[in-house]
Amino acid sequence: MSWRTLGQVALPDTGTINHSNVPLIERVDHIGIAVRSIASAVPLYRDALGGTLMYGGDDRRIGIRSVVYKLENFKIEILEPLSDESYLADFIERHGEGFHHLTVAVDDVEKAIEEVTKSGFEVVDTDMSSRELWQETFIRPNSGFGLLIQIVKTSISWDEQHPTMTIEQVLNGEWLWWQSQTWHQTMLPEDYPF
Repeated sequence: MSWRTLGQVALPDTGTINHSNVPLIERVDHIGIAVRSIASAVPLYRDALGGTLMYGGDDRRIGIRSVVYKLENFKIEILEPLSDESYLADFIERHGEGFHHLTVAVDDVEKAIEEVTKSGFEVVDTDMSSRELWQETFIRPNSGFGLLIQIVKTSISWDEQHPTMTIEQVLNGEWLWWQSQTWHQTMLPEDYPF
């Protein structure tokens, strides 16, 4: 007998009830996939699976290019190293292409860090410098059972498709990440540092 179809009748009398925890996570935002070539991955995620390009660009600070595709109600971020010196090139060399990280959104990154560390797990690469737009920390893979978990708080809506960006422009390096935003190279402010 199954509790799914028969309800309470199918449950043994153990004297206990499975209580749910107070959720720390507001939502799972996306998964990151490391690839050698975004251009090679686009036919799978856009064409075969019907994904919609949301946004993307180059982050010269850390040496990666990324694009985000929405598949129905879930997003994937495809990450490509811009050079052999990128941390992502090293990751792909050691682990191969594939799953890179899981990103979850929370209301309070500091509280999340407190709860995670109190439970015995290690966080790394915490960045609270852009308090209005983006705060993040990561649960280290060797503490997260092999999984890199990015915990973020952001006031930006990441569920809106960019109105004019094309995948060809991203692949040509025309879009750049800076200050938690994507900028077309012709629109960058004069104080853009990279």
